[in-house]
Amino acid sequence: MVTFLSLYLLTGCGHLVAPELVRLTDDGKKWWVTDRAGKMIWTVDRTNGKVLERKKFSSAVNDLLSDRQGRLWVVCDGQNGMLYELNPANLKILSATPLGYSPSALAFNEKTGTLWITQRYNNELWEVNPVSKEILSRIGVGREPVGVVSVCGGDYMLVVNNLPAMASTDYPVATHVDVIDVVNKKVADRIPLVNGATDARGITVSPDGKYAYITHLVARYQLPTNQVDRGWMSTNAMSVIRLEDRTGLTTILLDTPLRGAANPSAIAVSPDGQHIVIALTGTHELCIIDRVALHDRLAAVKRGEKVVPSTEKWEDIPNDAGFLYGIREFAPTGGKGPKGFAFCPDGTITAANYFTGELSVIDGQGKITGSHKLGRPVVSTQQGLGNMYFHDATLCFQQWQSCASCHPNEARMDGLNWDLLNDGAGNPKNTKSLLYSHRTPPCMVTGIRMNAETAVRSGLKFIHFVDAPDEIAQTIDEYLKNLTPLNSPYLINGKLSPAAGRGKVSFDRYCASCHAGPYYTDMNQYRVSWTTPKDDVPMDVPALTEIWRTAPYLYDGRCFTIREMLDVHGPEDMLSKADFDDLAVYILSL
Repeated sequence: MVTFLSLYLLTGCGHLVAPELVRLTDDGKKWWVTDRAGKMIWTVDRTNGKVLERKKFSSAVNDLLSDRQGRLWVVCDGQNGMLYELNPANLKILSATPLGYSPSALAFNEKTGTLWITQRYNNELWEVNPVSKEILSRIGVGREPVGVVSVCGGDYMLVVNNLPAMASTDYPVATHVDVIDVVNKKVADRIPLVNGATDARGITVSPDGKYAYITHLVARYQLPTNQVDRGWMSTNAMSVIRLEDRTGLTTILLDTPLRGAANPSAIAVSPDGQHIVIALTGTHELCIIDRVALHDRLAAVKRGEKVVPSTEKWEDIPNDAGFLYGIREFAPTGGKGPKGFAFCPDGTITAANYFTGELSVIDGQGKITGSHKLGRPVVSTQQGLGNMYFHDATLCFQQWQSCASCHPNEARMDGLNWDLLNDGAGNPKNTKSLLYSHRTPPCMVTGIRMNAETAVRSGLKFIHFVDAPDEIAQTIDEYLKNLTPLNSPYLINGKLSPAAGRGKVSFDRYCASCHAGPYYTDMNQYRVSWTTPKDDVPMDVPALTEIWRTAPYLYDGRCFTIREMLDVHGPEDMLSKADFDDLAVYILSL
């Protein structure tokens, strides 16, 4: 299995490529392809795969859009994100506009004539005038918005949020979709997804404007992690929103009863409206659903008809891995980690294989009819190979989940509690980020694993239920060791705000004895007074680097905000409310 590295080393030098998004050019003869590793956009000839034009940016491209006026828009990653207008013919930059923290997706609203851009780490949706580039409105949305579309004739925008925004002891625990009223510039409604919905990725709208479809996971976090068979731990789903009244219709599992469709990401409806296509990054394939048959089947269940043996009533659908039987096909892409794809005029689909660095052309029968290597793939390095294996659900029994299913977004966390059995049963713990885990042993909430190397191998054995060669674990170690933190959005030009500066004084006095050193942990375990009787054991002092993005807090995720956490686990001395607020700002700045 680890022959990837030796094979790709033969490709020689050159910059690494990681093709991620694919868009068809307006004339239908070329593709625009984003390369995250090279921070570039390419224009690629569809007939031979030749790169005709390329443009490099200072940070990776998160999204691109060609509007009806023929303008090409690009948003780029980073704390100082950017909006670019490009000449679609030669990719020349026509304008460059500073934006917020990691602009993640953009859409054009024909009714308002404006661009709408999600700001992932500002947790906002921004409206931008495409001519003056003026920011017209900023609307607070959910947690880490990653997708936006215009619906209902431009009256509303739908925003899909990546993670749950609540304590993990709440019920239900799930992310949601925000409905934005574009006239009044506010959130008109919030559509909750099914319990356990996390790591939402893609959103698309049917050509008739009647439905929106969203990809996400459905974590079965209320069950102990003692098996993975039949989706016991994690399932993979698409939620359907009825746009007539902007309500959630249902959630449909993409899996089969004996095979997972892990880590769904990009989603789109074919131009003729006949099919829904979803990129399955974890199983390296496309999921192709007969959309007409799907809605016929949903309507039949509403009428009380039994359309598949495993669905007795409407409420069964979100838990029925057999619901798509006979109307869904899987098409392997021939590479590893497809994240984006595009429909082509000849009826084919072009998929971008992120880890193996090629474009695959797939025909209407799901067969690969062409492949275009774009350069040296990320799996030609140990770190890149580990990145692939971390996201590879084919390592797991029945392909239900990858490491990224619980640790999405570059090995961070899913916002949920899980009852891992390494410290007994019946005591769920909050998922931890894996950032700096190899530098801050021991691992797990109670320090039950002596180091991250042990935790990685235990995860493969007891979460994936597989006996993987140690070479695979070694590459995953290398990937995790090279993770880097993002700067906190609470910093001002990279420095502490006045409030955070005041909070540091309290932190140094009350917190730094345990949260010490470069990672803000002394790597010891202590008993704390606020554990439940089931958890009356010493708890590992967590590292605080990048804590601003790892909510909820405490070992059981009972607090969604740092300020709430300080009321439970803050200084015992009586501090003023202002002092507590300043301390919270400092911690969030780490």
